[in-house]
Amino acid sequence: MNSFDSPGQASPAGVSGRRATLTVDVFFDFICPWCWIGTRHLASALRTFATLHPEVKTKVRWRPYPLLPDTPAEGLPHQAFYLSRLGSPTAVSMRRAQVQRAGHAAGIDFDFTRINVLPNTDRAHGAVRKYRRIDAGGQPAPLIERIFNAYFVEGADIGDEDVLRRLEIENNIAPAIGLDAGPPSVCKPVGRGVTVSGVPHFVFNADVTISGAHPATTLVRAMQNALSPSHSPCTS
Repeated sequence: MNSFDSPGQASPAGVSGRRATLTVDVFFDFICPWCWIGTRHLASALRTFATLHPEVKTKVRWRPYPLLPDTPAEGLPHQAFYLSRLGSPTAVSMRRAQVQRAGHAAGIDFDFTRINVLPNTDRAHGAVRKYRRIDAGGQPAPLIERIFNAYFVEGADIGDEDVLRRLEIENNIAPAIGLDAGPPSVCKPVGRGVTVSGVPHFVFNADVTISGAHPATTLVRAMQNALSPSHSPCTS
């Protein structure tokens, strides 16, 4: 089951501890509503973690993981795609209601009725990579949040260059640079034996993993587990 259909499951947690640095690798895709929910929970978890462990420096690395890389550049009809995938209007309605309930808990009001196009997300991920190159701070989270909102709330076609250019301008990315950021390769799994089969997928210090849009409390526990002396530090 692909994770843009399912909230996923968490890996078992170990004991907590401390280490000077915590690296979080976030594998995500923009057509995945659970990814947006997951990034909201991650932001909350990072705030809590910073309060509990102010001595630990955290670094978030955003990694593209396109779920449907063979989607045509112009996209597919969104409503027809999900009807075909889930089999009936009732099944589609039930799945959307599930996502909307989870979204409300994360402060998100999904509006699936406004989405007409299931986009190819290559260009959207390219915009995020470009932001990382331009912004020395390397924190594209505001742009990622904006792209999610444009798609799932406004119904914008985030595979369209003009739409992405507008979102880039809103985030102070010069339009003259262009949108061609090279092929959006799916990042290799990190850590010992870590594999990614769906998103959202979080890897803490290249060792502790969680798949799915789990609550912030679960993510905080994973962060603490990754700081345990029994786990190896993250390597870039």
